[in-house]
Amino acid sequence: MLHRYGSVAEELARRLAAHRVGDRLASVGELAAEFGTGRGTVQAALKLLTDEGAVELERRGSLGSFITKLDYARLMARAGLATVIGVMPVAYSLHFIGLATGLTRAFAQAEIPLVLAQVRGGRSRIQLLRTGRCDFAVASRMAWEAESGAGDLQLVFSFGPGSSVGEHVLLVREGFDGIADGMRVGVDPTSHDHMRLTLEECQGRAVEMVEISYAQSLSLLLRGAIDATVWDGGAPLVPPGLKILPLRRRSGPTGGDTEAVLLTRGSDQALAALLRARIRPEAVVEVQRRVLSGEELPAF
Repeated sequence: MLHRYGSVAEELARRLAAHRVGDRLASVGELAAEFGTGRGTVQAALKLLTDEGAVELERRGSLGSFITKLDYARLMARAGLATVIGVMPVAYSLHFIGLATGLTRAFAQAEIPLVLAQVRGGRSRIQLLRTGRCDFAVASRMAWEAESGAGDLQLVFSFGPGSSVGEHVLLVREGFDGIADGMRVGVDPTSHDHMRLTLEECQGRAVEMVEISYAQSLSLLLRGAIDATVWDGGAPLVPPGLKILPLRRRSGPTGGDTEAVLLTRGSDQALAALLRARIRPEAVVEVQRRVLSGEELPAF
């Protein structure tokens, strides 16, 4: 019985962490049905959380029980979420630096301890999420659309168009004015966006696709190992010998490649509910905007 109500207490703590003081808690009968257990087990779990000081409830007759106190640190610890681990793109650009700063600020204000790792490539971040190495992953909407068919992930919220990159562009060596037959075009297979945008840009052209790491793009172009690649238009300045061209099939910060989204595993409904309740994506984006404009210094 101790093991059973202990596991129910963990699930209940996750649910409570998504609430605020003043909220009505579902009835013992409703919780028992949801958790697939008896009323006595739920009552024991509630008593455990109350005795630990994680929650205080007030019974208001037929209206039910209402939350009068929440200790989020104790709830998170009981829920097995003493630290939430997230992965996001490498912060090589001001857009990603601002996003990291916004996420760090939002989690701190929500009293959710966060470890935010930077991992290159949407495919790599999503694989870490799928295998349980992290609790959430930040990717582009384009990456989510490519992976959503598997049904094992869920989109918790979007940060909106322009939150990932301002726009993607084509980066070429001097002497080229776009994709032409015979060119060597670099493509990073770990990135859904890079792969898809590159294939779209090269459609109808007889080119050689060269597998690269996105971080090596500039050096490979300057060495002449490749002639062109898709590039983040908001990345640091491009060195002499290279030039930026607009993509033929993309313009402006409106595509799924420019929109950052936050994903969790589909089975982790409690964490998704917690993040939706406690993290405001518009607040994250506002901090990102302030970092981009120079009104706020990065801190993550």
